[in-house]
Amino acid sequence: MLRELLVPTVLVALASLFLLRASSNEAVSVTTTLQAVEAQPTASDTAAVQSGPASVDAQRLSALVTCGGAFAGTFWSAFLLWFIGRAFLGTRFSYLKTVEVVALAGIVVALGTIVTALLIGMSGDPATRPALSFFVRRLPSTDHFRLILDTLNFFHLWTITVLAIGLSRLSGVSFKESAFWVFGYWFVARVALILLG
Repeated sequence: MLRELLVPTVLVALASLFLLRASSNEAVSVTTTLQAVEAQPTASDTAAVQSGPASVDAQRLSALVTCGGAFAGTFWSAFLLWFIGRAFLGTRFSYLKTVEVVALAGIVVALGTIVTALLIGMSGDPATRPALSFFVRRLPSTDHFRLILDTLNFFHLWTITVLAIGLSRLSGVSFKESAFWVFGYWFVARVALILLG
């Protein structure tokens, strides 16, 4: 049980660190290029000296939060599946079995994160995702149409499908019924994120 939980979750954490590094490298290269064009040499040298230690601390904090988020996300997603099973499907099953299902679905999340990092590296755009939004990259990353297309991320849909299959097996209900609740939650959460953004 511990190995089934730890290995995929550690893979998600490592892939997330890879994505964090790829995203920050693209942001830094864009910022550095803009600063080199706009700033005078003496001002940029002073800024580089002043921002050095703070950026190292920020990077360490980001890495720590990213790794913690991978583990917290696993347990939170397991709680949601467990709650859906008890509250909406009327079945009882072990929370630890649910954690195991979510952790195994994390392998898809890790793969999607690596693909996202590679797309960012190839395109130079930190907002690039393996979603339909890839085809409208000229739109700003805050554009509502791009955000809607961003929700149709192939790896997110794959992960949700795996979670729905896992919930179906755990609860003993049909895939159609478990998918209704899992995709329903995912849809509501995505709409809320778009409206908040």
